[in-house]
Amino acid sequence: MSIENQAEFFLELRGIFVNLCVDGNTQRHHHVRLIFISKNKYYDQIITNNLKELCEKDSIAFFYSYDEAQDFINNQIIRNQLPLDLIISENNIWNQKATDFYQSITKDKERTYSNFDFRFCTIPMVLIVDKDENKNAYTNYGFYDVVDNIGLDKLHLSISNFRSAVKSWRKKVLDELDNLGIKFNSGIIDYTFYFSEERKRDISTNILSENFKRFCRKLEYDWLSDNDKQIEKAIDEFIKELKKSVRFNKKKEEKKFHKLFNKYPFLIKRDNYSKHWHEPKLYYNEAEYFEPDYSLKPNFNHQTDLSILEVKLPNEAFIKKTKFHPKPYNNIIAHIFQVNDYKEYLESDEYFSTIEKVFGFVPDSIEYNILIGRLNDKTNNFSVFNKRMKQMNATHINFITYDELLDYQVKYFERTKILKII
Repeated sequence: MSIENQAEFFLELRGIFVNLCVDGNTQRHHHVRLIFISKNKYYDQIITNNLKELCEKDSIAFFYSYDEAQDFINNQIIRNQLPLDLIISENNIWNQKATDFYQSITKDKERTYSNFDFRFCTIPMVLIVDKDENKNAYTNYGFYDVVDNIGLDKLHLSISNFRSAVKSWRKKVLDELDNLGIKFNSGIIDYTFYFSEERKRDISTNILSENFKRFCRKLEYDWLSDNDKQIEKAIDEFIKELKKSVRFNKKKEEKKFHKLFNKYPFLIKRDNYSKHWHEPKLYYNEAEYFEPDYSLKPNFNHQTDLSILEVKLPNEAFIKKTKFHPKPYNNIIAHIFQVNDYKEYLESDEYFSTIEKVFGFVPDSIEYNILIGRLNDKTNNFSVFNKRMKQMNATHINFITYDELLDYQVKYFERTKILKII
């Protein structure tokens, strides 16, 4: 082995070791992360809404040229060995063809991504052709599928095509693991099975990298775990705790929900966030600090780098029931001041070094959320509440009710089931 190859070998080994030894809440890779290459940035929200059966907003990275997408792939996905499940692209963007883009990103057959586990040249891509094009003309270019552009507002009609692309690729991973003698993603070769008649004798792989074959390991992906029962159980526990909290109308029970979220982090992370911190200490002097309940890192940081979630109680109401100048309850105002203190701290360059020590990076764009109350109360007081938020300059804070969080959880569970392969 040449010196250059030896160096590359040990760099890859070190990268795998580092990724396997990181904090447990960063290890697992979630359901679907995708790149969408679009002709028009003003359609982002429409596309996001149409793809909600497949993934949440922070699992989509939007680009508006093939060059931008290629830079992201090279400098983020490949360099940092990040996971990616699917590329969806419109055709003919800035007078360039998607065929040229796809050939350029898949020409290197040995380049890896996602913790050195997979060859990037196998990434599935679905092409959306223009209305005046014949999609059959693109069937021999290696795309997983080619679909007609019937309007991005009707993109949900192609969900089955996108889902099929992801599931087909994942099934091939399972087949290749079996052919290597690695049963049930154990991370080790079962030689009894390896030499049996049950498996094919061809140990060449298309998707699994040479690096993976050198250093067999368990693949840390949620889609390889039979975890839908655990998700269902967690949602049931959340509903029970919610009913209990409302029924007994107890105060200061936020910690019970903290305990539940710490037991089942996916109740707040779902498949939208790759990492979380519970009550990180943000010091503003030697002895005193702010302590937001949860800080979440989105899968992709195109919209936000960090999401702050402050947990309050489901039995807290939004607006006092008065006809004369209705206003928010005092506790709502106190919560706003609390989150604004976090905002002032996190957006002040005075504390950048402390922030970097806590999170490992300094966020450019931060989302602020308060989990509180019930949806009926929020809906009934929507116009008044929004008006008061504008008057208090508090529109940067998202108020998420427990019912809305439950809806997110149920949709996450449904995505888990439709993408299930084992």
